[in-house]
Amino acid sequence: MINFLKYYNFYNYKIIGNQNIVSTNKSLLFNNSGFSAIKNLIIKIKNNNFTSYQYCVRLKGLFNDLKLNNDGIHQTSFIMLGNFLLNNNILNFLKISLNFLLIIKISKKKIYFSVNILDFSTIIILLLLKINIKKIIFTKKNIWKINNYGYLGFCLEIYYKFNNILLEIWNIVNINYLLINKKLFKIKNNIIDSGLGYYRLNLKKIDRKLKLIDLCNSIFLILNNININYTKNHNFLLNKLLKILFLIVIKKKISILRIFLFFFKKNKKFYFNYNIKKFIFNIIKKEYSFFFDLK
Repeated sequence: MINFLKYYNFYNYKIIGNQNIVSTNKSLLFNNSGFSAIKNLIIKIKNNNFTSYQYCVRLKGLFNDLKLNNDGIHQTSFIMLGNFLLNNNILNFLKISLNFLLIIKISKKKIYFSVNILDFSTIIILLLLKINIKKIIFTKKNIWKINNYGYLGFCLEIYYKFNNILLEIWNIVNINYLLINKKLFKIKNNIIDSGLGYYRLNLKKIDRKLKLIDLCNSIFLILNNININYTKNHNFLLNKLLKILFLIVIKKKISILRIFLFFFKKNKKFYFNYNIKKFIFNIIKKEYSFFFDLK
């Protein structure tokens, strides 16, 4: 993560530190990947390219802790490494970004690209970068948009072939359109928003079962980021995550002590720093009534 920030800082990208995961945006409970956490900073500091890392909690989608069907690839809590460029050409950005993958020893032979078949400018750029056309997947998808209205653009996805699975590691969005009342407008200054999954760079063995580490990270991240924006909705979701943790312990007959020993080994890497006594106290305080309900 530090190497990523230093690398782009060398190319005059301004480093932005992690923002609180509890969002100040009324439409979001938590900051997820992308502009949501740093939008105001980017608006205030113009004419700069940015590089950042952001702890994220995402509770909506096909795969998340609340649905108990995590596939081991999509995570509820994760670190997103980001780059944000204002009014910039994607060619130069791709040059230095592909070089970064080679520096961290990701084999060029195992890198693939996915692009919308109508995104002619990106297709030309890939060919100018001497990317083998056999490594490019053409699709009718790869269109990023906020909602049925608002900013949108084509996105380029970078994949790594891992255990015969194409694992998406990087999403690069070129935001250059605005959709208003079903009409498409070209914006004057395009924005490049890219997100690189920190966890996926580790290329660990893919486990399609629910990952307890994902669940615990979600709980820890929320507890560690409580501030004045914390609401009853946050508290409700936090309680739900804790109950899921206990249900797993009960159904799978896993010792709580065993879980803590597993997660707090010194050789394990975590997104968070947390006092184990404080965490246990929070569980007992918030969930004591749940134990009585089980009886």
